[in-house]
Amino acid sequence: MKTLDARIRFTGERRQVTALFYDIVGSTELLLRSEPEKFFRSVSALHQSAETVIRKHGGFLHQRLGDGGCCFFGYPEQSEDAAESAVRASLELLRVAAGAETTTQAKAKARRPFRLRIGVATGLVVFSTQGDEIVGTAPVLAARLQAEADPNSVLVADSTVQLTRQKFDYSLLREARLKGFEHPIALWRPQERDRSTAEPSPFQGHDRPIRGRQKELAALASAWNSALGGKGSLIAVVGEPGIGKSRLVGEFAEGLRQSAHETMVFQCGRRLESQPLHPFVSFLERLVAEPSVLKDGDNDAFMRALQASGRQLDASVADTILAFTADRSPATSRNIRVSDLSGRAFRRKVIEAAADILTCKAAGLPTLLIFEDVHWADDMTLELIDRLGSLAARLPILVIQTSRIRRSLAVASEIELPGLTAAAVRDLVASIWRERPPPGLSDFILDQCDGMPLYAEELASFFRGRQPLGKSLSEWKGLLREGGVTSLNDLLSARLAATGSARQAAQFASVIGREFSISLLTYLLEGVSRRSVDVDIEQLLSQGIIERSTTSHGSYQFRHVLAQEAAYCSLLKSDRRRIHRRIAHLLIGEEKPSLPAAIAAWQCAEAGLHDAAARFALAAAEASVLRSAMQEANVSLELCAEAVGSLSRRHPDRTELALSLFELQGVVASALEGEGSESARRVYARAMQLLRKQPSAVRVKHFPVYWGWWFTAPNILTQQSRARILVADMQGVEDRETRLQSYHCGWATSFHAGEHGFCLDCVAKGLALYDPESAVRNRAFFGGHDAKVCGLGESALSYLLLDESEASEHAIGQCLEWASATDHAGSMVHALYYAMVLARCQGRYDEVHALGEQMLSLAERHGLAASQARANMYCGWAELMTSSAAGGEERFAVGLALQQQLGTDDNFSMHSDMHAQVLRQRGRSAEALTTVQNAINVGRSSGQSFWLAELYRLSAQLKHDLNEPPSSIRRDLTRAIQIADGQKAAWLAERAKQSLDGLPRP
Repeated sequence: MKTLDARIRFTGERRQVTALFYDIVGSTELLLRSEPEKFFRSVSALHQSAETVIRKHGGFLHQRLGDGGCCFFGYPEQSEDAAESAVRASLELLRVAAGAETTTQAKAKARRPFRLRIGVATGLVVFSTQGDEIVGTAPVLAARLQAEADPNSVLVADSTVQLTRQKFDYSLLREARLKGFEHPIALWRPQERDRSTAEPSPFQGHDRPIRGRQKELAALASAWNSALGGKGSLIAVVGEPGIGKSRLVGEFAEGLRQSAHETMVFQCGRRLESQPLHPFVSFLERLVAEPSVLKDGDNDAFMRALQASGRQLDASVADTILAFTADRSPATSRNIRVSDLSGRAFRRKVIEAAADILTCKAAGLPTLLIFEDVHWADDMTLELIDRLGSLAARLPILVIQTSRIRRSLAVASEIELPGLTAAAVRDLVASIWRERPPPGLSDFILDQCDGMPLYAEELASFFRGRQPLGKSLSEWKGLLREGGVTSLNDLLSARLAATGSARQAAQFASVIGREFSISLLTYLLEGVSRRSVDVDIEQLLSQGIIERSTTSHGSYQFRHVLAQEAAYCSLLKSDRRRIHRRIAHLLIGEEKPSLPAAIAAWQCAEAGLHDAAARFALAAAEASVLRSAMQEANVSLELCAEAVGSLSRRHPDRTELALSLFELQGVVASALEGEGSESARRVYARAMQLLRKQPSAVRVKHFPVYWGWWFTAPNILTQQSRARILVADMQGVEDRETRLQSYHCGWATSFHAGEHGFCLDCVAKGLALYDPESAVRNRAFFGGHDAKVCGLGESALSYLLLDESEASEHAIGQCLEWASATDHAGSMVHALYYAMVLARCQGRYDEVHALGEQMLSLAERHGLAASQARANMYCGWAELMTSSAAGGEERFAVGLALQQQLGTDDNFSMHSDMHAQVLRQRGRSAEALTTVQNAINVGRSSGQSFWLAELYRLSAQLKHDLNEPPSSIRRDLTRAIQIADGQKAAWLAERAKQSLDGLPRP
């Protein structure tokens, strides 16, 4: 069994080769006229001579077929002049056979001379590495031609003639119908020609000046001149692959070389859409030279690197960027809650900090920012480009993005690249030809390429290499047909074939990706010396296949992604997989993978290592979630889902990987579509079906699934049911923190359901398990606040409704005190909210206002949008309840609108009560009554019943204002008392009874 360290050898390959078949004329008659032993020696000598000739010209005698032989050129070793070598070998083989005949006759008159028939054909074949299987039309056609040849002659196929007509003179004998071939085949006879003048390489000059883009270059120049005047802009260069987007931008940037400015190039990459801000982070890695500076959060080293590059920035900018780039525990990502949008606020800060780094030098040095292949950009990079575009209007900055697709950009102007004009194509062809091309060929190329410059360039190079002698349309079409050219990919494949042995290096590099390092390429080419790899790299550079990377020092990249695809597609799938597997095993064995997690996941998936692919994809998704890059995380999760789906159900890690996938999918779905979205609920439901079948240790490890399943319940009734299941399932687990968080779910839901006894029981049992050290980590996981703060606050409200005011005041005091001790923003606003709600219930308006202002200040400082909305609602309500000024109503409306926009109202009943009171205060009692009745309906259907009694009491008051029948008012108050009694909420019951007693007796 081969080890992974053994050099990879292809199981097979698609390649253009030239086949040569030779056969002895009249061998049966010769055998009958001579002694068998002498005939055998003579035939063996001929085969030996033939093999010598074939080897001399770089060919390979594949098989001896008794009285003939099958030979290949361009296999097993690649050769760009395989067709020429085959024809030369066939002509020499005839001469050697004739010489051998003379010698034989002189020495033994009894021996009859040998005469040969030879057939030569070129075409695409598929062959195994062992050489025992070669499939293609070339060997079949060569055998048929050999059978048609006259004695002592060679017949050559059209495919070979077109490749060698500049080296030999050919005469067309006739066309013949050959067995197995649908159309007549031309039979060509070759003759040596003296061509001592060396032909220039058709692939030289790939850096020639651009053609036909004067208008677009002028538009970029005009934009640059405006930028120099302080009015920059964002320009999107849009066009299909191969249309010349990068070539245009490169030509423009080259023209600025002599002027004082800074140019920065950011390369977006396929399969890197899941790496947030990947192009910018790559730029930072080059800036700091040592990536560990960013991953370790080394502020001093980062600031030194920024200053060394001429960037004088506030330390807060560096802090923000390092908070984004630094490695963090992936466990956090499974538990993130996004209702307060603090993650989105952080994301905005990162985008602004990145833009500051890229633009801070612009005031003293005009800046050109180029983002390549934006159709592969991650969402945060798109946001960064938009931010730069908005800043450019007042700075000497020009931002250019190239893309295959349009984006809706209000701040961008667009340059759409059309195909080249006929005149530009003719100019391009002439520049490649170096002399006047055959008349009409330029128009033929234009017709074939439809104005695409890369296609036109490759076609012109293709024809230049074959030197068409005539002016016939049919001849040019024949060259394309015989060369197997039907697309741009075929031309790029031909370009690769012309690099000889360097082609294999290009093929291995293409599996790495568009960009690759020499070290990784050398690792893959096991057994090939570094010197040989360097020679191959120089060959690929000279042929315009690759170029030095503009974004990574010491690396190379394919000049065009289409060239990478051509190299990649030239490999058989089985060989691609083996190379992917070698890369994958290297990445798996590294402590810190040398390629981004997203690329590592793709490499493993293509290698068929689905478990490793899932792990790398999870790592990429976790990193994105921690950076509030949910769209980017979703890309990785889709790959992970495919990998997990490809695993056998018996795979030992399948369950673990599936649960980890579900955890992250739940977080991402909640962030992108809302915590109450159908997709989030569906993810957690599937996860729970799997998790509840697992042993206790697994349930504890994946407790975030329970939390998400509980939290995304469609209503309080369902949530309360799930909370009881959660508490019951976690009763027997050993982990104290997990049991505490199960009670956390229990008390939070039970209060809203009006089950105050169960709520207080959960608080008591849960806080008995509370550990301050564990809380520091878990407060970020579960709800974004400290569990003890939550438990004390919830119990304060329950005690109030149960009419235990002394216990309520004690609990809220402890809640505020402990929240302050944590110095954790999420916990502090949580405690302030409980205190504010408690004061609101008791009608302490000044206290509500003071707590609300304190909460608002904290929320604004930490970007907690939902808390800002609540603070403004309560402050506005308190202002209006103590004053007739309209300012309170406006402030309440602003808070309510923001809360509705965020979709984060988990206390709909009480907030609707406040809204109705605001409307009543402004004399709009009918609207207020409608609001209350809607809240009652929602509360009854959803199960949020803790405030239903108070809503019915307010309904009665509003009906009294509107002079509705006393019987209707009495029914509402009676219903309020019944609900309060059912919940044992004595405080609420007493308020309803007082209102009922105050009614006139019927």
